[in-house]
Amino acid sequence: MPRPHRHNEIEMTVLEVGSVDYLFGGRMLRIPAGHLCVRWAAIPHQSLGFDPGGMQYSLKIPLAWFLNWQLPEKLVSRLLAGELLLDCEPDAGCSDLAMIKRWHASMQAATLDQRRVVLLESEARLLRLGVGLADKSRRSQPLSVHAQFGKVEKMTAFVAANYTAHIGVADIAAAARMHPNAAMRLFRQSCGLTLLEYVTMHRIWHAQYLLAATDTKIRVVAEQCGFASASRFYAMFERIVGMRPREYRLSLNR
Repeated sequence: MPRPHRHNEIEMTVLEVGSVDYLFGGRMLRIPAGHLCVRWAAIPHQSLGFDPGGMQYSLKIPLAWFLNWQLPEKLVSRLLAGELLLDCEPDAGCSDLAMIKRWHASMQAATLDQRRVVLLESEARLLRLGVGLADKSRRSQPLSVHAQFGKVEKMTAFVAANYTAHIGVADIAAAARMHPNAAMRLFRQSCGLTLLEYVTMHRIWHAQYLLAATDTKIRVVAEQCGFASASRFYAMFERIVGMRPREYRLSLNR
């Protein structure tokens, strides 16, 4: 991906071979082949490189559907709080790779019954993941950062930890021990967007979380997400999400 992007679905992915280096919400991660990766894609994310020959299969589930499935609270809260979850079925005959390839074939066939099977099986797989969360931690481990990404990761990690505060380019650059101009140039070259655009993406993701998971008043949401004014919040939310905050909340049937 040339730059971090975001979309309002729960995404389930499985890589066929090798591994992929991933930037997710300010953390560098390495996702190995054969593991089911589940994340809320409203959080800024970017793949930085696959092993040669790697193919990744992906299923995107609308957030409203996911919330209506009544899955275990631990699973829902961890995903909406910005956690990326990894899991691996121990039985090779029922592997996640075989499962998602079957889903891909069913979706290509495009019959309503086959698509319904995919929905039911994906709900069941997420339920199984949620039940297992009580048994062990499935949180992915940070990638050993390559040298060229070290300063970028320091900046993204600082943003992820401080985006609700009133931070600027100078603060972010200082976290990587860089001059602001050099930091802005490196970040844009590496991630395809400016530092302030990246901060805004995080703030909008957090606003989506609060609108989806709480009954917090919209003006308070704007304040808690780090926006200096409600008008700025409304303008950026509509620009990035495509609807106004109240419309977004109503779209989730809350």
